[in-house]
Amino acid sequence: MPETTFHIPTLLTQEDAEAVMFELQDLPCVNQADVDLPKHLAWVSHTAMISPEDIAAKLQEAGYEAEAQ
Repeated sequence: MPETTFHIPTLLTQEDAEAVMFELQDLPCVNQADVDLPKHLAWVSHTAMISPEDIAAKLQEAGYEAEAQ
């Protein structure tokens, strides 16, 4: 199962972390997700049915610029 880490520079507060987690958990084909607030990172375990680009686009729609690492 693919795992992707995203750098999210605008991940600054606990509220941001919760919003990012909400967006990630709402996506189909995402099995697990976690946010590392101090490092501005999100880790996502997902099926091959969703690409890292699709995940990043969803986060960008929510106002969080995300770049796959």
